[in-house]
Amino acid sequence: MGACLADGAKVRVTAILNEDIAQLLPYVNAVVKYASFDPGGLTITFKYRGSPVILEKRRVVVGQLDNLDAAEDILDDLMDFLCDVQSKMGQITPVFQPKIQPQPHEIIKLLPRTNCGRCGETTCTAFALKLVLDQQKAENCLPLTGDEIRKVLSVLESFNHQQLKAD
Repeated sequence: MGACLADGAKVRVTAILNEDIAQLLPYVNAVVKYASFDPGGLTITFKYRGSPVILEKRRVVVGQLDNLDAAEDILDDLMDFLCDVQSKMGQITPVFQPKIQPQPHEIIKLLPRTNCGRCGETTCTAFALKLVLDQQKAENCLPLTGDEIRKVLSVLESFNHQQLKAD
């Protein structure tokens, strides 16, 4: 495992794998809700326990970690996750193409854009991002009316529907 300071305060680690996991990547793509899969380059990028992860054929890169202990902990968990995906490959339909990613700007247009913070986020942009990542609920934007919440939910649902059609 190699480690370096990514931004002066956070650690980025790279682990070289003993085995080629290329055949596993489409299964990971199927399991991880928001991932960026490059079938040509055989890489997948996603967040795992809040840290960005890049999986390649024989390499794992994890960033934005507080220290090397956190790196070892998340790498152990990530390897367990990959083993779990591998053990369930017969039950998972692999996704070989990139997924359609929801775009926060579509949601921002529907929010009050007052940055009131009543939802618990510092800005409406942060709230929109967390909505598309399923880390917030539309109802938490207190200035929105019932009809406005339904519009937000409809846009979010359209992303899910587009994803189902792409699969």
